Order: sequence, then structure tokens, then C-alpha cells
Amino acid sequence: MVDKFTINRFELEQVLVQQFRILQDLIVLSKRERICLLNEPDQILQIVEDKEVLLDKMGIMEDKCRQIIQELSLSLNLHLEDTSIQALLPYFKPEDASRIKNLSEGIYSLAKQARELNHASQALALTKLDWVKATQLFLISIFQPESGYRSPKGGAAHQDPATGLGVEFHV
Repeated sequence: MVDKFTINRFELEQVLVQQFRILQDLIVLSKRERICLLNEPDQILQIVEDKEVLLDKMGIMEDKCRQIIQELSLSLNLHLEDTSIQALLPYFKPEDASRIKNLSEGIYSLAKQARELNHASQALALTKLDWVKATQLFLISIFQPESGYRSPKGGAAHQDPATGLGVEFHV
């Protein structure tokens, strides 16, 4: 018969494996997102939705991980204010501790990589947005008369923008 501590340790390891895999999938999506930002902007919305699903799953796994860590702490009578995986490692068998430590470090590394990819994609998206705004301003300026323009017909000092061109301008 297996004791509760062993069951919790096994569950912790399984949750860490799931977190690792979710982060791997998130990185793949983030790389695809970057390619789409450059070449296929119509696919961005689907990628963002897929990333949200993965982030929701990650949130669930993090909650489950905290719960298991708390159960392990209670079973060991550890009454630390902020119990972490690192604080539990000395209580595991060396081979179990090594696997859990490696998974934790891998998760940290993947999370860092995912953050960096997202920051890069955000910068790229902002650059593209600035380009779109600049293009919009240029196109609108083509249809608007210069300030101080006088129409040969009416002699008005300021002419309203040409109507019926279907161009709307928002600042």
C-alpha cells in the first residue's frame, strides 16, 4: 500500500510534467505568432485564442501544484510561511528530488523563454501598428487640401475635406 506522501509526490511530478508540456506548446504558438505577425496577420486571432486556452490550463496546473505542495507540507508538519518545491526537496528520495528539481528548472527556463518571445511579438505588433497609423495619416493627407487653400470657385479660406471618399480620420 502506498502512503499519502508518496501519492502527493507522484501527483506533484505529474503536474510539473503537464506544466512543462503546456509551456512547450506555448512557445511553439508564440513562435508561430511571430511568423504570422510578419506574414499572415489573418491567423493572429486564432493563435491568441489558442494561447489563452493554454494560459488558462497553466493557471489550473499552478493552483493544483500549490495545493499539492500544501498537502505535502502538512504531511511533513512543515509550517513555513511560504512553502515551495525547493523547501520540500530534502524530504524526497534523492532520485525523486532530482527529477522534480530538473522539472522545476525546466519550467522556469521555458517560462522565461515564453516571456521573451511574447515581449518580442509585442514589440513587433506595436511596430506594425505604428506603420498602419502612419500609412493611414499619409492616405488621409492626400485627400485633404492644404491649410490656407483657397478654392478658385468660392474663395473660402478653408476647404472642408473632400466628401464621399469613404475615408474616416481618428486621432
